[in-house]
Amino acid sequence: MIQLGSMTDKFSETGQKVVRRAIEVSKSRNHNFLSLVHTFTALTEVESDLLAEAMRAVGVDPDSVARLLDQELSESPRYAGLKMAIPEPTRDLFNRALRRARSQGRQSIESYDLLAALFTDPNAGPAEILRRLGADPAMAVDAISVAIRAREQQTLYELLRHSPQHQYILARREDASWVTFRKHAPIFKISRLTADLFNSIVTIREKGVTPSLWDTADVSLTEQERQRVEAVASSLLDKSVVKMNEATIWSRAIYPLLVLAEQGNLEAWSQLPLKAQYPAFGLEGVADGVIGHNLSGLTKSICLVVQVKRESEAQDPLVRFYSAMLAAARMNWERDNRVAHEIFGCYIIADNWTFAHGVISDVEADRPTITVASSREYGEKVEAETILRILKSITGRYSQELADAT
Repeated sequence: MIQLGSMTDKFSETGQKVVRRAIEVSKSRNHNFLSLVHTFTALTEVESDLLAEAMRAVGVDPDSVARLLDQELSESPRYAGLKMAIPEPTRDLFNRALRRARSQGRQSIESYDLLAALFTDPNAGPAEILRRLGADPAMAVDAISVAIRAREQQTLYELLRHSPQHQYILARREDASWVTFRKHAPIFKISRLTADLFNSIVTIREKGVTPSLWDTADVSLTEQERQRVEAVASSLLDKSVVKMNEATIWSRAIYPLLVLAEQGNLEAWSQLPLKAQYPAFGLEGVADGVIGHNLSGLTKSICLVVQVKRESEAQDPLVRFYSAMLAAARMNWERDNRVAHEIFGCYIIADNWTFAHGVISDVEADRPTITVASSREYGEKVEAETILRILKSITGRYSQELADAT
C-alpha cells in the first residue's frame, strides 16, 4: 500500500483492501492520484452487498451507480507527478472514517467506516453523484448506518461467544454513541441496549405482579394534597393522553405527582444523568425523572427512577427501565456498599403507572443480578390518589433511612 503519512497504519485488513483496490483502479486508468471516486468505486466491489442494500433503500439502482462512476472515471484528469497523489478530500474522508472507528472503541478503519463516511460531506463528489441519481445524500447516510448496524451487531455476538474473559459484548458507539470503552470495559448507552445484550451482561429475575408490595400502602394524604391531586387528575379527564408527546405528559401528569411525593430532604428531578461502573461493564444514560437526595451534589442517592415510554422507542422499553434502575443502584452502592441494594422504579405509558421494586445482588461480580417485583397498572385519571400514596410510601421509607443513617 502507498504511504499515507500518519494514516498508513490506521487501516484494518478490510480498510486496506479498499485502499489497495482504489489504487488499482487509479493506476488502471493512468490517473496517478487517489480520489473519492476511486475510493467509491473500490467500495462498490469490496462492500458490494452493503452498498447495494443502502442504495436500494433510497431508491437508487446499484447498477446505475456503477455506470455513473465509470463515466466519472473516464472523464477524470490525470496527475503528472512522480508519486501517486492523495488530494485533500480523500484525506478528509480517511480522517472522518478514523473518527468514526475511534468513537466506537476501535483504532483501525474498517471498510464500512469508509462507506459510512463517504457521503457525509454534502459538497464532495460522492454526494453529488447520488443527487444526480435522484437520491438525498443524507438519506443515504442513514440507510448505510442502518445496514452497517446489522453487521456490527453480528460482530458483537461473535465476540460474546468467543470472549473467555468477559462474557459480554465489546461494542461500539452509535454513529454518535452507544458504547465506549474505559479500561477495556464497555460502557453501554442505556438508550441503545437491546434485550439480548442486556441479558448477556445481567441476570434478570422477574417475579411478575406482586400486589402485596403496593396495594397495602398505608399513607394518608392531607386535604391540600388531595385537592392538588384532584386538580392534576381532572386536567386529564377530557384529554387524549395517548396522543400527547412525552414532554407534555411529563409536565401535566407526571412531575406534579413526583413533587407532591417529596419528603424530608428528597427532591424530584427530571433528566438526571446516570453513570455507573460495574466490574465488567458500565452504564451511561439519562433518567427521565428521579426522586432522590442531594441530586446536585457529588454524593447523590436515588430513591426512585422514573422512565416514560417514548413514542418512537424501538428497543424493548423494559430494558431501558431496568438498566436505569441498575445504574441508579450502583451509584447508591458506591455510597453505602450494601451487599444487596434496593431500588424503586416507575415505568409510565401515557397516564398509566407501573411501579417496580428492584433488588440488585452480586454487585461486585462480573454479572450482577437484578430481581424485579412489579405492580399492576394504575390509571392516573381515576387512581391518582393511589399513585401518590405509593409514591409517598416509597419516599417516606427512604427519607427515614436517610435520617437514621445520620
